[in-house]
Amino acid sequence: MLSAARHTHADTAPLLSVRGVWKSYDQFHALSNVSFDVMEGEKVFFIGPSGSGKSTMLRCLNRLETIQKGQILVEGTDIYSSRCNICRLRMDMGMVFQSFNLFPHLSVLDNLIFTPVRLRGMTHSEATDMAERLLERTGLTDKKNAFPGELSGGQKQRVAILRALAMKPRIMLFDEPTSALDPEMTGEVLDLMKELAYEGMTMVVVTHEMGFAREAADRILFMDGGKILEQGNCDDIFNHPVHPRLRQFLRQMER
Repeated sequence: MLSAARHTHADTAPLLSVRGVWKSYDQFHALSNVSFDVMEGEKVFFIGPSGSGKSTMLRCLNRLETIQKGQILVEGTDIYSSRCNICRLRMDMGMVFQSFNLFPHLSVLDNLIFTPVRLRGMTHSEATDMAERLLERTGLTDKKNAFPGELSGGQKQRVAILRALAMKPRIMLFDEPTSALDPEMTGEVLDLMKELAYEGMTMVVVTHEMGFAREAADRILFMDGGKILEQGNCDDIFNHPVHPRLRQFLRQMER
């Protein structure tokens, strides 16, 4: 069913372009000459072992980390240039982390409306209507007055996704959003992400969920040692891997 959201991108410019990016911590190269494009509506998934640079790469996309070399372009604008409005960039690029990062002192509803009112200029009434629609689509209406400490892990992560969606972003970044969840709660979050993929949301996803990647990704990039070693569609990566490190990684994931 997710194939209904696939797009063809011939002769169109990428929404996001990463060109020759290097990121180092002292002598350690977390990212080494990383380059890739993301087209509007595309679902690009990153897989690879822990410590391979996937999360660092994702954090560089909205300047939570700085790079030493290369370019990251959003609609042709270098996000590290003086022309880039970092606040606008982060409004248009939602990010969901491994930890939920909800405001613990705010209710679910207030978590969803806080930033749209402060940064998007919505009225309290407009933001509340939007938030209630988002909660309804995910079956969380009855939790709108609850506080984060009263929610399950899966509910917290779904609220975190909704909070990012409330800003109406152009791109959604997901950094292993199910890594802290048990299997039952993982399913709740993946179902919501599948809905977003089907609806055509542009997504860059770091994940260890190989089944989810097979089902939702347009393109998969395999990273190790701070480098992209191989990329392709799901059939290329999972059924016809070329790089020996990718073949080894997939064998380990099947155990």
